[in-house]
Amino acid sequence: MIDQLIEKTNSYEFYHNGQFHLTELKGKIGHFDTMEFNFIVEERDDFGKIIEADHWRLIAQNTIKFRGLFSEQYLPYIKLKILDEHPLLWTFHKNELECELQGFPSNPSEFIGDLYFAYEQMTGNWIELNRHFFNIKEYYHKNGKMNLGITEPLAEPIRQVCEKHGIEFNVENVIKDYDKGYSYRPNAKLLIFGNEDVSPNDFNLRQPYIIADEFIANKK
Repeated sequence: MIDQLIEKTNSYEFYHNGQFHLTELKGKIGHFDTMEFNFIVEERDDFGKIIEADHWRLIAQNTIKFRGLFSEQYLPYIKLKILDEHPLLWTFHKNELECELQGFPSNPSEFIGDLYFAYEQMTGNWIELNRHFFNIKEYYHKNGKMNLGITEPLAEPIRQVCEKHGIEFNVENVIKDYDKGYSYRPNAKLLIFGNEDVSPNDFNLRQPYIIADEFIANKK
């Protein structure tokens, strides 16, 4: 029934008069690392009176991560959608690269600024720059080089910025997706609480989301 819940939250009527609230969250560590999210899904009339209120249970099997679910109000991000391709899934779907940067930029502020815009353009800021670039002054500057591990789609944008600033960018090792251990999750999917009328799902405006292998929903 996950399709039914998704269809409901994407309907015209729900967009204008509906909302939902998280009422309970339960987790179970074991074979499936299951998370259970319980919601009240409401629809109101034009005067704000509740005309329908259903209790829904959303089960995420082999849960990897979730964020933003402890919100008093999800609006405007109430349109559910399951995605198989998204920057948040690169960690689990793409090869990992071990890279080295040789040389320190003459203008580090401009270098970081160019990297920020490269990350924004490539990942919509779902992968934030400081995940890979940090301790610039104390480590990178003193050593004149730095090592970083990145997902493969980020390599070319970083390479272009490094080339602009006279920095040598080298890929030292490629870890194939199936050799990444726990991070190899080919079935991982993203359930995003989004609203593409406000912002595309591939741009980070702090939309709530859940990453798991499978999603099941039923009305209680």
